[in-house]
Amino acid sequence: MVFTSRFLVLLSLGGLPLLAAYFAPPLANLTALWNLLLAALAVIDFLRCPRPVDALEAMRTTDDALSVATENDVSISLRNRTNQKLKLTLRDEPPPEFTLTGTRQKDFLLAPRAEEKWEYQLTPPARGDFRFGDLYARITGPLGLIVRLGKLDGGSAPVAVFPNIKQIGEYELNLRRTQRARMGVRRLRLTGGGREFSSLRDYTPDDEFRVIDWKATARRGKTTARTFEAERAQDVLLLIDQGRLMRQEIGHVQKLDTVINAAMLLGHVVTNADDRIGLLLFDDEARTWLPPRKGKSQTTHLLHALYAVHAEPVESDYRTAFRHLAARWRKRSLIVLFTDLADPETSAVLLTEIAHLNRAHLVCCVTVRDPLLSEQARKFPEKAEHVFEKAVATETLAERKKTLALLERQGILVVDAEPKQLSAELVARYLAVKQQSLI
Repeated sequence: MVFTSRFLVLLSLGGLPLLAAYFAPPLANLTALWNLLLAALAVIDFLRCPRPVDALEAMRTTDDALSVATENDVSISLRNRTNQKLKLTLRDEPPPEFTLTGTRQKDFLLAPRAEEKWEYQLTPPARGDFRFGDLYARITGPLGLIVRLGKLDGGSAPVAVFPNIKQIGEYELNLRRTQRARMGVRRLRLTGGGREFSSLRDYTPDDEFRVIDWKATARRGKTTARTFEAERAQDVLLLIDQGRLMRQEIGHVQKLDTVINAAMLLGHVVTNADDRIGLLLFDDEARTWLPPRKGKSQTTHLLHALYAVHAEPVESDYRTAFRHLAARWRKRSLIVLFTDLADPETSAVLLTEIAHLNRAHLVCCVTVRDPLLSEQARKFPEKAEHVFEKAVATETLAERKKTLALLERQGILVVDAEPKQLSAELVARYLAVKQQSLI
């Protein structure tokens, strides 16, 4: 229990007769009587004020799994169990690592047996397991003289933060709104350079000789060509680097979290396109391996494999990772390698090792571009230290551009985008690969 400011003001008023007692000593008795009366009223207020745990019923509601680096809704329903009006303040204790939008406490004036809701948003900075603290309430007595404090039942609870699964719902919603079936997400019959026979048609001068169907030509008496549809059951393998370079943060979010969010969205699109999706995590050695499979259940396997992964302070070993993949998967596939090019020495090793991988597969190298570097390189230096920052940013971007150009020269696809655009550009590149039957 604590006393309110109203009680302290009334208590100070009792000192006025005491000051006047210098001139009229009997007035000192008024101060004593006033304090006794105030104490009695405080006791009555305390007795009439219910304990929070008895008077209130609170329930916190969140999604079963929160999404990293995006706002997640938290809803708290509060019910007054008593037959009296309650003036109170409710405080929640979200995980201290989370960024809070709004305030973690709210004032209520609850009518008897009434119920109200309170909503706020949280942004988790990383994946993994976290815990909400307890819910606390401060109920002001009917006379406004005291406040009873208490912890409510059912407040503390664990919460799991997964890759950004909210963007999958947003992607599907946008897909339905725009009806962009041509993107390949639905199971369309895509004609092109695939190896599955589709139909016969008249030969044109632009066609290659290898598409001529000689039996049909002899039967029909004119040159006839085969058309092929893009193979649906293609294989996509996600190779995710979880080494030290992926620990770098952009806007308080590690690069690893950004690429995992993009990987999850790509996995969703791949399974919807009836292709197979697989996963290999690596740092200085190969870690988690999920062979390519079809279906929604594989997306769930990806989610659980990625939700607690952390970037380790070790040097990534591309050679070991690529050899591990070669020993377990030989079929030609689209290999999507998520890594970073911030270190020139590491980039040189990558250029050497990825060439071997590209001989057996179609490789797409995905990197996250830091918008702050581009801003520093463009910024006019106003101070001496800004000259150094601009020089470092310019040199880093030049090295990065050179490495990306060398990758493209080897026939490797490249997706280099800022965090906000990475998922969209990666999905667009995959759909283009599928449309053109490049695998």
